[in-house]
Amino acid sequence: MNIARYSISDLEKLTGIKAHTIRIWEKRYGVIIPDRTDTNIRFYSAFDLQRLMNIAFLNKHGYKISQISGLNIDEIQEEVSRICELPGADEGYLADLLKATIDLDEDRFERNLNGSILKLGFDLSFQQLVFPLLDKINLLWQIGKISACQERFVNNLVKHKLVVAIDGMAGNVQSSSQHFLLYLPFGHYDEINLLYANYLLRKAGHHVIYLGPSIPLEHLQSLGNKQVIDNILVTINQGFTEKELITYSEKLIQVFPEKKIFLVSIGLDLNVNLPEMIQRIPTYPTLSQVFTA
Repeated sequence: MNIARYSISDLEKLTGIKAHTIRIWEKRYGVIIPDRTDTNIRFYSAFDLQRLMNIAFLNKHGYKISQISGLNIDEIQEEVSRICELPGADEGYLADLLKATIDLDEDRFERNLNGSILKLGFDLSFQQLVFPLLDKINLLWQIGKISACQERFVNNLVKHKLVVAIDGMAGNVQSSSQHFLLYLPFGHYDEINLLYANYLLRKAGHHVIYLGPSIPLEHLQSLGNKQVIDNILVTINQGFTEKELITYSEKLIQVFPEKKIFLVSIGLDLNVNLPEMIQRIPTYPTLSQVFTA
């Protein structure tokens, strides 16, 4: 696998630090030192990305750049780890999780994620670390800085965590609970948001009928009159145009005319007017609020 090379624009997108600021930190303090191609174009490594994220984290928590520049690699990591133990400093785990993903280092990934879960609990770890991590991974994949294998690596680790947590919810059904049917539309396979909704619903004591990915709408027609189903929850990913989404929503209502329908569309910029009986869920906090209230 080729070693990833990042431009200063890539670093700006991934760390939130302006390119102008990165250049000042380079020239004045030498916090990172770019390499150059044979044609003299500057580039940065995955190590530089992790170091810059850690530097930004320490700077946010009161360290001056002049102080940080005097620390070696181990000292920076020790300070990040120490601050991570304090309340409200949880994003410090993010750089290590990202580097572990890039390096395909499962042990390091598990160690950092488990440390976060022990500190924050499962729900907050996912909202404050895992989902922001997946956003960064998706950006890296889009700009061609990681391979599909690295993306699948982290997705499968996250899915495994969710499946284990869901398994731990067995027998948690409440007497007043409702029945939810969960699935992904035909041709859609990214289950993470659907699994997270599954976890939240089971934690809240609801019944869940989990169909999983790539379910054709016509296959659901036999379930349309099932009284045991109170609600439908479908998650959509990239791939729907706004027109297609409206058409799909209308067909879904025809299949389930008496059911409440939740449409999870996290991370998608959609400007559509959906039918009243469909409740759109556009963010993770909204998802948590709807099903844990």
